[in-house]
Amino acid sequence: MKIWGAGMAGLLAGCIFQNARIYERGLEGSTQHRALLRFRTPRVGEATGIEFKRVRVHKDLFADGNFVLPSIRLANLYSQKVVGRLCDRSIWQLEPVDRYIAPDDFLDQLAARCAGRIEWGHRISRDDIIENDAPVISTLPMAAMLDFTKEFSRLEPEWKAKWEAMQTGERLFQHERIAVRRWRIPKSDVYQTIYFPSPDTNLYRASITGDLLIAEYMHVADEYDFFEAFGIGRTGLVELERVHQGFGKIAPIDDAWRKEFIFELTSRYKIYSLGRFGTWRNLLLDDVLTDIGVLKKMIGASAYDRSIVAAR
Repeated sequence: MKIWGAGMAGLLAGCIFQNARIYERGLEGSTQHRALLRFRTPRVGEATGIEFKRVRVHKDLFADGNFVLPSIRLANLYSQKVVGRLCDRSIWQLEPVDRYIAPDDFLDQLAARCAGRIEWGHRISRDDIIENDAPVISTLPMAAMLDFTKEFSRLEPEWKAKWEAMQTGERLFQHERIAVRRWRIPKSDVYQTIYFPSPDTNLYRASITGDLLIAEYMHVADEYDFFEAFGIGRTGLVELERVHQGFGKIAPIDDAWRKEFIFELTSRYKIYSLGRFGTWRNLLLDDVLTDIGVLKKMIGASAYDRSIVAAR
């Protein structure tokens, strides 16, 4: 078996499918995730043998210089900021929640568990797909998979017409680049998140995870002074880094078409889509682990059984 992509979803699949070989276009150490990473359950840690810390997270919403309650106006401002359209986002839920925190070197530990099975610097091409004759788990963005396979597609005419009417994959698969800044806060041990819906700043979320402060911005980082919202100043903070992530936020697409395309990849090419970008939907790594369980049932099953599992 092959796995395409050595991001979080691909490496997690590699930990579960321990005989799979993983192919990653980036170089070793280039797939680091720097945005906020919390888990709703300890299942990912248990599945990988990596210890997670259970914490209580407090959340708030900051707008117009004050802490405020969620409203339709603020929810719409926030969704337009992060995905460029109106849709429900997480700022409606501000009650304290229990979460599980992975260690800072989580991705390094996942990669270490797949050591010797990762081929770095391998760019997947159309030939890899068309000539493939073995099961593959793909975490590649759906836009790339469409570009690789659209001329060979067996989708029904109405699906093809709908897709072509939307012109390009770039326009259809709307996604936004994010920037992340990180600081160390000496002697800190709290778990907090504040959302920033205002269009006056690119900042949309800032979080303290233990002694790590993470600020996430749409497109590029600006110098908005969010520190006052936490009741802290910059003095004594140690800035660690500024990085960019190309697929920071994704906007939903037509769900029926999405499922149809995923099913065609499986039935025609033995390609099983996995992860946020592979299945083009917003989900957590807890959900990815559940999806891996579904894929284990599908791989090796008959075409009839695969169709039943996929329909669930």
